[in-house]
Amino acid sequence: MADLQQQQGPGTHYSGANPIMTVQRYLKSLKERDQLEREQEQRRLQAAQQAKAQRRDAPTSKGRKWVTDPVTGNEVEIDDADLNAAEMVDNPKLVVPNANLGKPTTVQTDANMPIEEYKETQDITAPPAPVAAGATSDVPIHGEKTNILFYPTPTISYEPMFAGLETKASVLCVGITVAIVFLGKMFGASLLGLIPTAACVSSGVYLWMKEVVRSGRELEWESEKKRGEVATANLIPESVEWLNTLIGVFWGLINPDMFVSVADTLEDIMQASVPGIIENVRVADINQGVNPPRILSLRALPDHHDSLKDLKASAHKEHVEHTDPEQALAEEEAGDFYNLELSLAYHASRTNASISSRARNMHMMLEFYVGIKGLGGVPLRIWVELDSLVVTARIRLMMIPEPPFFKTLTFTLMGVPKVSAGAVPLSDKGINVLNLPLISNFVNYSIAAAASLYVAPRSMSLDLGALISGDTVQKETQAIGVLVITIHRAEGLSQQDRSGSKDGGSDPYITLTFSKLGRPMYCTRVICDDLNPIYEETAVLLVTPNVIKANEMLSVELWDSDRHTADDIVGKVELSMQKMIQHARKMYPQESKLQGMDADSKMPGLLRWDVGFFAKPRFRAALRTDGKDQNLPDKLKDDKDLQDDKGLLNTPEADAVAHTPPDPLWPSGICAIVVHQIVSLELDDLQGTLGKRQHGREYEPAKQAGDIRQEEGGKLPSSYCTILLNDELVYRTRAKVVSSKPIFNAGTERFVRDWASAIVTVTVRDQRQREHDPIIGVVPLKLTDILQTSSQVTRWYPLQGGIGFGRIHISLLFRSVETQLPRSLLGWDVGTFEFISPKMLALGYTTTVKVKLRTGGSTAKVARSQCLKLAEGDGLYWAIGHAAGAGLRLPVKYRARSPVVLEFHVAGKRKADAYAVIWLREMVDNEVTAIDVPIWRTDSGMRLTQNYITEENLHTTPLQDHVTEVGRLQLRARFSPGLDEAHEHFIADNDARECYETWEACRAEGVRGRSVQAAVPAPVQQLHEQSLLDGRDMLKRASSADQKRWLAKDGTNWAGTFGHGGHGGHQPHDTVGDAHDDEAQDDVAHDDDSSSDDDDDDLGVRDAGNTRPSDLNGAAKASGGDPTTRGPDGGQGLEEQRKRTLRRQHRGMMQWKPVRNAVFAKDEAVFALRKVKHKMTGGMKGREPDVETELQS
Repeated sequence: MADLQQQQGPGTHYSGANPIMTVQRYLKSLKERDQLEREQEQRRLQAAQQAKAQRRDAPTSKGRKWVTDPVTGNEVEIDDADLNAAEMVDNPKLVVPNANLGKPTTVQTDANMPIEEYKETQDITAPPAPVAAGATSDVPIHGEKTNILFYPTPTISYEPMFAGLETKASVLCVGITVAIVFLGKMFGASLLGLIPTAACVSSGVYLWMKEVVRSGRELEWESEKKRGEVATANLIPESVEWLNTLIGVFWGLINPDMFVSVADTLEDIMQASVPGIIENVRVADINQGVNPPRILSLRALPDHHDSLKDLKASAHKEHVEHTDPEQALAEEEAGDFYNLELSLAYHASRTNASISSRARNMHMMLEFYVGIKGLGGVPLRIWVELDSLVVTARIRLMMIPEPPFFKTLTFTLMGVPKVSAGAVPLSDKGINVLNLPLISNFVNYSIAAAASLYVAPRSMSLDLGALISGDTVQKETQAIGVLVITIHRAEGLSQQDRSGSKDGGSDPYITLTFSKLGRPMYCTRVICDDLNPIYEETAVLLVTPNVIKANEMLSVELWDSDRHTADDIVGKVELSMQKMIQHARKMYPQESKLQGMDADSKMPGLLRWDVGFFAKPRFRAALRTDGKDQNLPDKLKDDKDLQDDKGLLNTPEADAVAHTPPDPLWPSGICAIVVHQIVSLELDDLQGTLGKRQHGREYEPAKQAGDIRQEEGGKLPSSYCTILLNDELVYRTRAKVVSSKPIFNAGTERFVRDWASAIVTVTVRDQRQREHDPIIGVVPLKLTDILQTSSQVTRWYPLQGGIGFGRIHISLLFRSVETQLPRSLLGWDVGTFEFISPKMLALGYTTTVKVKLRTGGSTAKVARSQCLKLAEGDGLYWAIGHAAGAGLRLPVKYRARSPVVLEFHVAGKRKADAYAVIWLREMVDNEVTAIDVPIWRTDSGMRLTQNYITEENLHTTPLQDHVTEVGRLQLRARFSPGLDEAHEHFIADNDARECYETWEACRAEGVRGRSVQAAVPAPVQQLHEQSLLDGRDMLKRASSADQKRWLAKDGTNWAGTFGHGGHGGHQPHDTVGDAHDDEAQDDVAHDDDSSSDDDDDDLGVRDAGNTRPSDLNGAAKASGGDPTTRGPDGGQGLEEQRKRTLRRQHRGMMQWKPVRNAVFAKDEAVFALRKVKHKMTGGMKGREPDVETELQS
């Protein structure tokens, strides 16, 4: 017997121990199973003979004996009838039709009756009381004749006829083929024409036969379903039709995402099994439709039944893996178990040729990419419809004394289900290509192979408690904390490339992974031709319980980047996560010698890095609020219908999440974003509305208005969502095909450096072929705007700024972690480096040069003509910055890992004469910084600019003897977080294009300002300041000026405020302060300065005459910024912005599909050329993680 394997549903990854099932392996397993069954049958017969002899010899009670059943051949125990049985017949207890008892009757049902007459006669004879005298009698309750299966029914099985028809049609097809080829050859026709003709004719006959059989089965199934409906209407006892009726009611209400795990498994199997002509295959959508399956039989099984042995062992194994062993044992001893065996069947209902009609049945949308693997393929969309299904399953329910009285459900399949599916190309009229035997076998075997993953002894478990409660509001993040890693430098690495300079010969970069997962979670920049790279990069990884349970190791891997071949491993360092979380709230400096990929192997080199684990703190009672939405007017705040859904608050932690905002003491934390669903989703009508308006039509509405009138159809979008965090694309959902009510229930968890400035933007797009996916709508969420009274919010938001309409349901949860990063590391990664000073000075450097600037994401130049000498003669200056109107600004994509490099080029020389490096990780967002850095001359310019080298650490690097300071560069600059118009010119791929389009849509709709400011909401700041003063009498008696100094927002470390030592999350040897202590709960503080709505007659109307300046400037108030901070060159003209909005919303020329196709082709060609150019001549990249999606395994 194979080992028990527990299916965990979505998220289970494939590995060498758990390979993807293929059709070939499935067929092989069938042969092995048949052989095993024959051996088991022989052993069973031997055991039965022995048991038979033992039973015959055993004593029995009077009147009871063991005999051989002549019908089944099995040993059964029988009991002789006595007077008690006669008494029960004389005194019947249950109403049964006389026809069932063989008695004369006034009303009798017959299988040959018309359905209406059958319904009427059965209603007359149905319990509890007869309608016509002499139609029924009473019989004992336990009589088998009361069962619905003994009632005459209007059903006939046509399976023998169907089988005979298929056989005769197959013979006929062979005969037609032979006849056409033979006769055609006799009259001189060519085989090249005869063979295709014969194939077409015979295939047509075969497909016609299959269609006749399918139609017959549909009629047979409809009659069986009608019988059940009649039985339900006439109250016939001993039936499971009541359960079938219940299933029919809620079948269409089930979330289709419950079947996503099945779709993922089927996709993996088909991908691994497809022939060479199929380049790829994808399950684009899966839906259960509205046609429910039917239960054929249902019976309870005793808990000690031998057949439940494997199911019980599997359920116990799963329970222990997901809970504490002691708790699992206690729950199993305290609870009871209920076991069921059920058989159900499904058959597709009759439909017409339209896709919307077929969608009533269970179906999938497949995309086959026909071509050659590795070279690309042409997408072919196939509609797969489940024709029939027969399956028997056993279910084990764990019952507990607390509501909802169900703990877990474990089920297993008793054999591979009988499955039959049909498919047509995605068009209103297309042949059922799966009726051809070759394709039919492939898809049906793939489905059977997927189902075999749940066949006994395998099983799957579900947590019914969470499913039944219906609480969709997330109260806690999956991550239990974060791992902060700072990579300083590596020394003495091994040389991987033959060509290389002195101290070079390798292009190292570092990835952070969990060893068993293997996928890179973070990747540093590549430092070319250096064996002693200096990175100085900080990464934060989320730690989930699964990481700890799996005993994962943090793997810090060093790689050598190669341009044309696979990257080589340079060495690695591993760290036990289980041990790491036991030493939390502190950064630990490490000096680790590198080891090889194999166990106990070593590699040359040393890695210097810091690591620390930081958990989530408890909520402070002093910050507790009433949980009401502060954005509502005062008169509406108490309206319960306008409050956010907070779900079940049955634990202190859940109640704290719903009533406590994020803590200003801990600005960094974990943000969980979940997109649940969209309703009323539709596209705007881009056609003209004038048309012919005469003969009474001039009074019709210009365009259709009101609620959407269809749920599925060709005019609806195939939508998907993207999630941007601080203008970076972090998540992309799967696409939901042509639906006005798509359900996603997908999301991600990300580390947020500072919740006071973070912005989450959800974009809904329409998936299209051969054109860019347009924006249907955007929803920007600034955390400080929505998390003023709680740490979680679940709301409906309108979609705006795109080509469609709808409302989207989004949940957002933020949980702080006990770490305080330096202020310079709290900023965004995406932004713009701005020159603020009117001049850029070069003191001590007197050569007239051209300046080339570059950073992570952009380049710029300052012409030699702009270089002027200082009047004092001790240097140069360039007229640059806002005062000069030049507005030099550099878009930045990777702020935390990249510098601004200034190269000074002398006329006639290709190589730079000198360099100046400004590291952006040392700047604070939106603060003007006075920069004074050295100008260095060196023959190792690449090493100087790629390594983190400053005046302080230059003497510790091998470059100290190769660098000479020739001057000082002085200027004032600022890093402005977020995208702006300058980023448009440096879009290099579709991800960057989508991010910029999203920002542009937010700006055009006025829901996003030009600047992003970090500001804690006033109510939260007031509660925080009050908590710092409470219990400190000296501060309460202090002057207002002294209190302001105590509460100054200058980056003061507050970790010691509550009686613990200071924190140094960026200082390796300091412990983290604890933000909680034994403090009393304070009353909620309210803003007394806020004006009442009763004294204001403003109705909220905004037009050109009374629009507020902040509204005209793009909702700068909502972002907390000043729209003029970008300088006079910071924005586009109103006319240009209007034109771009029209293009983005498919107005003007963009409403025509050929124009959109041309734009798509042009952009794709540009991106492809950039990729080729970067591959051949550009810098090298490491193993950077892809955009997260639920479609990844």
